[in-house]
Amino acid sequence: MRYFMTIILKPEQEGMSVPKELGDAMGPYIEKNLASGALISTAGLKRSKEGTRIIAQSGRTSTVDGPFTESKELVGGYAVLEAPSHEAAVELGREFVKLHTDNGWPDVIVEVREIDGGVNY
Repeated sequence: MRYFMTIILKPEQEGMSVPKELGDAMGPYIEKNLASGALISTAGLKRSKEGTRIIAQSGRTSTVDGPFTESKELVGGYAVLEAPSHEAAVELGREFVKLHTDNGWPDVIVEVREIDGGVNY
């Protein structure tokens, strides 16, 4: 089953430099999980000031350019995971959080949710 993991940031964390220790640890972690098939895709996202929200209200569509300062949380990155169960996907999320807390980024939130349907190419 496929899962979508989001890395959730507080607005003040957006654009923070990744500690060198975390950057050094991330490469082997990604390589290991790509090789095992547990990690399908992952990336960080550019800052919200470079993004646009498309909003529909009462059938009318509008756009709002970032930054999204009114937000309490922002998505800072994502990973698509392959796991045999929700529990296994959560364990991958825990490993990802531990990688951060052990390497200079003590405050991190991730959300793991099963992908419902979708199309695989």
